[in-house]
Amino acid sequence: MKIVDVKATPVYVEMEAPLLWSMGVEPGTTRTVIQLYTDDGIVGIGETYGGASTARRIEESRPFFIGMDPFEIQTVIQRFEVFRVTSEQMARAAEMKYVGAGIEMAIWDIIGKALNKPLYKLWGGAGDTFVPFVAYVFYRYEKNGIGGESTAQDIARRYGELVEKYGFDGVKLKGGVFPPDEELAAVKALRETFGDQIKFLRFDPNQAWTVETSVRSINKMEQYDLEYVEDPTWDIQGMALVREDVHVPLATNQAVISFPQIAPAVRMRAIDVLMVDLYFWGGVSQAKKVAAICETFNIGLAMHSDRELGIGTAAGLHFWASTPTISHYYDSHYHDQVGDVITEPFVFRDGGLRVPEGPGLGVELDEERLKYHHRLYEERGDDVEFFDPVRRPGWTPHLPLW
Repeated sequence: MKIVDVKATPVYVEMEAPLLWSMGVEPGTTRTVIQLYTDDGIVGIGETYGGASTARRIEESRPFFIGMDPFEIQTVIQRFEVFRVTSEQMARAAEMKYVGAGIEMAIWDIIGKALNKPLYKLWGGAGDTFVPFVAYVFYRYEKNGIGGESTAQDIARRYGELVEKYGFDGVKLKGGVFPPDEELAAVKALRETFGDQIKFLRFDPNQAWTVETSVRSINKMEQYDLEYVEDPTWDIQGMALVREDVHVPLATNQAVISFPQIAPAVRMRAIDVLMVDLYFWGGVSQAKKVAAICETFNIGLAMHSDRELGIGTAAGLHFWASTPTISHYYDSHYHDQVGDVITEPFVFRDGGLRVPEGPGLGVELDEERLKYHHRLYEERGDDVEFFDPVRRPGWTPHLPLW
């Protein structure tokens, strides 16, 4: 069996209401859907970050995988691996990791379909195929009468809606939007409103805070029994300085996103939890290595999610279920997204999702939905995701005072 062709399709899927974070606004998500064709008639599917530029990189990378036997997957992965790069190469290196991750996902889908096995069984099996999630709660702009959350009471009400609808028993609050004391009030409202019904309460300001503000704010939050705070400040050094003066565990998916960063993070005791991302790290095979390293150094392991569609969600579920060292519930934007490109979109029940049992990823591409969301991409383009005419990308109000 050989890979004989590839198709890369950029798509755009809207959010129910625009999500706010420290670097702007997320009205939707731009992804590239990958279809890999084999001479045996099997088509593997994958997805990854980005739009037209990602699709262009995939076309440029055809010599890396066209003509290859899908079962020689490690050979393909090695061609996309990027370990040491200069600052000038960083943007291209990141894009190549995303491309490699999407191609690898599609190859694994081919392998699973060829063997008639779900991927979690090829990746070591699963003790349980139910994957628990926490609700992912954002401050939001209003759209068509939906959203508009801007106060602590709004945040508590939004979480209550998600609990009633999907059965979650934990929550991740996205901060870095308003001054820290306002977001502290939201954390307080969540804990005081729901008490022990929230098993896990996590907070993520996306590196918006200085070290001093991080220490002051996290120590105030400690009384509300946080599972962890994710990326309160920037860089390994900053995380290490915060870690010295707080008792709440610190997690990251921004300070440590490559293998050379793990050693200094361990040496400096900068993090307690590493949130592995299938795209940031270059695919499932690389993410499995990260899991082994975390186990070796007794670092907590969690999954990072960033607006993936049903294909990427399926890959994440297979990875989570087949990686017993993952020590934290999953979180996902999926419940905020309107639309998907698979035939049977996921629906949260009892606070989680089941791993698909079909061969490969266990999900099928819906060509009509793919065309529809590609048309949306052509109408919207790449520049809508983080641009915010009210809050400029990369700008948070009153930052010098924090």
